[in-house]
Amino acid sequence: MTRQRALIAKIIHSSPCHMTASEIYAQARRELPSVARGTVYRNLKLMEDAGEIARLELPDGPDRYDRATAPHGHLYCVGCGALRDIPVAALEPRLEAAVGAPVLGYQLTVYYRCPACR
Repeated sequence: MTRQRALIAKIIHSSPCHMTASEIYAQARRELPSVARGTVYRNLKLMEDAGEIARLELPDGPDRYDRATAPHGHLYCVGCGALRDIPVAALEPRLEAAVGAPVLGYQLTVYYRCPACR
């Protein structure tokens, strides 16, 4: 593991929110000024491919990165863009029963307006 990849992992795992690649890059630059944008993006892709992090695709903004790779869902506020985890216990077995085959993975994003945006 390179020094840059270790830094990116530390940033993601210590953040209380789901950061964008630009936010990760900006924080990495504060800690390691020589890090290149391409290095951050390339390492995010490698970490995603290795199952170390999850990439969340959102319709109205940049992708975000999640340190939690275990199955769970997300609440996305269409007003302010806030994104937070929600538990979805027992969803995977129900999906498997519905499709009649093992589920390899899923992304669940619930769109709503948070209390502050209502």
